[in-house]
Amino acid sequence: MRIKVKTSTATDVISIEDESISVAELASFISRTSSKLANISITSFKVGFPPQSIDAGSDVSIKEAGIRANQQILAETGPSTGITEEGSSVVAASSKPKESSDVPSVFIKQLNKYAILRNVPDDNSCMFRAISYSLTNQLSMDDINLRQLVSTRIASDPFTYNEMVLGRPIDKYCEWIEKKDSWGGAIELGIIASSLGIRINCFDVESGNVMVFQDEAEKPSKFICLVYSGIHYDSIALNSVSSTKKEGDVGHWTSSEEEIVDASKQLVKLLQSRNYSTNTTTFRVRCLECYSVLVGENGASKHANETGHFSFGEVK
Repeated sequence: MRIKVKTSTATDVISIEDESISVAELASFISRTSSKLANISITSFKVGFPPQSIDAGSDVSIKEAGIRANQQILAETGPSTGITEEGSSVVAASSKPKESSDVPSVFIKQLNKYAILRNVPDDNSCMFRAISYSLTNQLSMDDINLRQLVSTRIASDPFTYNEMVLGRPIDKYCEWIEKKDSWGGAIELGIIASSLGIRINCFDVESGNVMVFQDEAEKPSKFICLVYSGIHYDSIALNSVSSTKKEGDVGHWTSSEEEIVDASKQLVKLLQSRNYSTNTTTFRVRCLECYSVLVGENGASKHANETGHFSFGEVK
């Protein structure tokens, strides 16, 4: 069978002859045989819709894990591994960060820094985690409870955030957005930007456009940059070295916005060349349980809610 494997930096189609192999064996097979994903260290897979996380070291078979033919799976990765002639993994002797062509980045000559895509876990809280990383260099969101901030703001301003805007009763929306598996979007970006007094420049990979969220009455000086792929948010950070190591990352600024935004646009073009985006309106998926063909995220969501089917594969 063939499956599409997507990471933060590349995508490849993998052919598997033995469907009884374990998830751990699949991770090793991808690293050893894929020219585009060679020597990567996979930590987990995201499978199905909504995506379910599977540890890459799991002994369960790929069939039991819900991995099916013609399916796209997302692979979360750690630092790349080095391979000796004997095939064993080795760790670089030097701890000094090195430039890596595998890390999506653009050099900003005026600032002597790299604008780097920092991948955020795909756990349904990616938007909140991307903002948290930009502001605090932490993904945990312990310092800022952004979901609660959004819920409180909506409840306190029912005129602006009414049922027509939210698409559901205010109390139900507040209850929903506080759940860790609820995705955030434009409403949440606008509330967070105005509440924290920041400007959020959100770059859409599919279109190449930038969406700006800020309090128009009091335009802020501090800004951050996010990347949106159609189904996922990541953060952009500046660092003196293009590396998977995050020491020295800075994700919020009060100056040099023109240079940083320009570099972010170039970074988005790089991501476009690597097929990093997913058009959630027009992409087609097949339900792997009843074989219905569905269009877009809305079609898949509706089908999942109506049937309880959550295993989907991309239709070519």
